[in-house]
Amino acid sequence: MAELPPMSAITSWSKESPMLAKIAFRNIFRNRRRTLITLLVLVMGAAGLILFGGYKEMNFWGLRESTIRNRLGHLQLYRKGYLSADSQKPLEYGLEDVAEVRGAVEKDPRVAMTAAQITFMGLISNGDKSETFLGTAVEPAKDRQMRSQRMETGRELSDGEMDAMMVGRGLARSMNVKIGDYLTLMTTTVTGSLNAMDFQVVGTFMTGVKEYDDRAIKVPLSGAHYLLNTKKIEKLLVMLKQTEDTDAVMADVKTLAASRNWPIEMRPWSDLAGFYHQVVLIFNGIFGFIGTIVFVIVVLSVANTIMMNIFERTREIGTLMAIGTKRKRIWALFLLEGAMLGLIGGVLGLVFGAALGQIINYAQIQLPPPPGYTAGYQLRILMRPSILVSSFALSIVTATLSSIYPAFKASRLNIVDALGHI
Repeated sequence: MAELPPMSAITSWSKESPMLAKIAFRNIFRNRRRTLITLLVLVMGAAGLILFGGYKEMNFWGLRESTIRNRLGHLQLYRKGYLSADSQKPLEYGLEDVAEVRGAVEKDPRVAMTAAQITFMGLISNGDKSETFLGTAVEPAKDRQMRSQRMETGRELSDGEMDAMMVGRGLARSMNVKIGDYLTLMTTTVTGSLNAMDFQVVGTFMTGVKEYDDRAIKVPLSGAHYLLNTKKIEKLLVMLKQTEDTDAVMADVKTLAASRNWPIEMRPWSDLAGFYHQVVLIFNGIFGFIGTIVFVIVVLSVANTIMMNIFERTREIGTLMAIGTKRKRIWALFLLEGAMLGLIGGVLGLVFGAALGQIINYAQIQLPPPPGYTAGYQLRILMRPSILVSSFALSIVTATLSSIYPAFKASRLNIVDALGHI
């Protein structure tokens, strides 16, 4: 078993540490130009991580919330057996009486609302031209609360309407639709027969996703019930006040369903948002690559600064060792210099990055639409505490790690050679 150091050694080290830190702080400003360049690298690295991390988080948040509000909800409740049923005939496993389920779920203070929904497909025609469509039947008042799309022309659906319809921007242009026009929807009913119904266009909308806007329509739930010859709904969407509560609410709803013998099953939005997870994976990969580049640049910069300091102070190091300074004190001195560079650079980078992020948010810079989207968006930086702390910590850790080898080299110098260094 290794012996513990004597108490006198510990006391001596604790007394020397403040003095060592003071000397290290003075040493980093001996060559101010070199220190300034190193600090500039640290500041730009930390600020860059803050800005890109904030941009990434803002994109994640925006895409997540738009995905949830456009189509998915935070939770989707189905009749038991729906998830394993034929996807071409979803209403065979539709929900019929959901009043009890809705009432119980909406009592949860974390739940904002529930919304019944049906999705269906078919042909849409203006008499001269026909196109395939992807339809969503909604409760108009609930849909307005979700704010799931941006109106381009006209108005949204209203309660009490049966034959009103909103059309996606791309589909409206393809069909040359104007507000007030009637279009015919033809689809298959739950019994397998064909049915058609005329709907009046009251508005056009856009979600920003081109493929969806080129095929999307929205109709009232009552109109879809008539068209599809059913009173069922396909699913019940549960909207929460906070997305972070999804897993907890889902667990509670499962427990509630089991206790009341409700024949339902459910899925969270995260299981349905394949595109969102692909974007997250890509952005995390890019962020990791950029972080690696910043890490390498900072390591090389700080290591170069410490090595140059050692070269210039070789005789000083030899003198210190000649008068009895232990090698581990020399090692600690240069390690502290690197850590202090990281600390100062991290603080300045934190301030600069946060300030620049606020300036960018205030400037309201508009970016062009990403691939597959039709609408641009505002460049915003989301300042999460985790991003600020991690960028600050990375600056200190990176600078300290990059000082280990130069500090070790300094502590292993030969005293005679160091004293004779020119």
